[in-house]
Amino acid sequence: MNQTIQSFVAAGAITEFALVSVNTAGKVAVTTAATDTRCIGVAQRAASTGETVDVIISGLTRVISGAAGVANSVTLVMAATGGTVLAHGTSGNYSIGSVIPNINQVSSSSGDQILINFTGPQNKI
Repeated sequence: MNQTIQSFVAAGAITEFALVSVNTAGKVAVTTAATDTRCIGVAQRAASTGETVDVIISGLTRVISGAAGVANSVTLVMAATGGTVLAHGTSGNYSIGSVIPNINQVSSSSGDQILINFTGPQNKI
């Protein structure tokens, strides 16, 4: 996988493959909204407050699908609660990456891992 990885200190508990945002102290916390312009990447493992966590800041990574799920037909994804992703939509939200289709997983349920190309907040609609 082609990735850019950076280590950060966790500002709070972080789950594996959660989207994370950087705070003003330079630490990362779980991203909670598609309007968050500070979404920096995807945590590659779970971490507790004060621990160092590797974050994919660009490139291919697994993420967790949110409640509505994401299908192979979806192109862009956006942040959702708990650091998960949903299909990109709704005015005022930023896409954070694009879905990499998988013939073995044509759609996902809440909590499933899917593969995306993380690009960071862009394409506000």
